Amino acid sequence: MDLSSQKQYIQRATNAKLDLTSTSITTLYTAPTGGDFDFAIVESIIANNSHSGQAQITVTLTDTSSNVFTLYNTYDMATDTTHELLSRSLLLTAGEILKVTASAANVLNVVASVVEYAKGD
Repeated sequence: MDLSSQKQYIQRATNAKLDLTSTSITTLYTAPTGGDFDFAIVESIIANNSHSGQAQITVTLTDTSSNVFTLYNTYDMATDTTHELLSRSLLLTAGEILKVTASAANVLNVVASVVEYAKGD
């Protein structure tokens, strides 16, 4: 099979990082739209509770029609712990948004490792 005529994908890696300084819903990452890059794979979401008490995190996915899907709802995090929230990769299509909410301000940090993809020639 001649693979020279097959479409290729170009990729770039990035980290989305947040220090959750409030209890408001906060955008962690938005999948690219337009241009060359048009989807992303979230490989990891790591959350850390650096506070001296228990805290909860909520993680949601908002699609391009503004539908909200809850991935974690008030996930308990004990004091001074770190959790990997994904057991498998998560695919985001163009414009989909990962959002996080902390139960208390200034206690949680979140890092998402993301690979973005674009169609090559």
